[in-house]
Amino acid sequence: MPKVNFHSDAVPAIPFDIAKAKELVAASGYDGTPVDLMIDSGNATSRQIATILQQGWGEAGINVNIVEFDAGTAWGMVTKLEHTMYVSYITSDINDTDEIATLQADGSSGTNGFFSGYNNPDMKVLLDEARASSDPALRAANYAKVQETLVYDGYSVPLNFSPLIPGHQADVMGFKQLSTGFWWLQDVWLDRS
Repeated sequence: MPKVNFHSDAVPAIPFDIAKAKELVAASGYDGTPVDLMIDSGNATSRQIATILQQGWGEAGINVNIVEFDAGTAWGMVTKLEHTMYVSYITSDINDTDEIATLQADGSSGTNGFFSGYNNPDMKVLLDEARASSDPALRAANYAKVQETLVYDGYSVPLNFSPLIPGHQADVMGFKQLSTGFWWLQDVWLDRS
């Protein structure tokens, strides 16, 4: 999950280990049948991401076809869960973990684990408990567990790439862009001296 409120730096990322990846693919019984990785046609950033994933997964032993559809068709397929994989994005417009965690981890939220079909009932229990509490320690612990479970359940490949470049004049001070892409204007001020 992106670094919003209650993000836990204590949850370790899965390290790059091609030997381990090959071992896991071999142990899975994967028969080499190509899997489709869908992108929106004409989206150069999605094409780059898909190419990098195709190469990395290919090295691990997974055959990947990159398939392109116009954005409307692709999104329609995604919302109906008629896809294998899709290069997309997810962000939060608020600095609270609940929104992004609900989109990603709550299989009953209407997004079906951000349109992946992911549905771990333990996530709903943790999220419901965090939502009902005003205790920051309990909320932090629950969201950290959700974050850790999402990392190790592995239904999503979080790249956290935000191709947004803000511009402002030199007299604008304290401007900050969040990793989710939104601007944090709380501490912005003008230095007209």
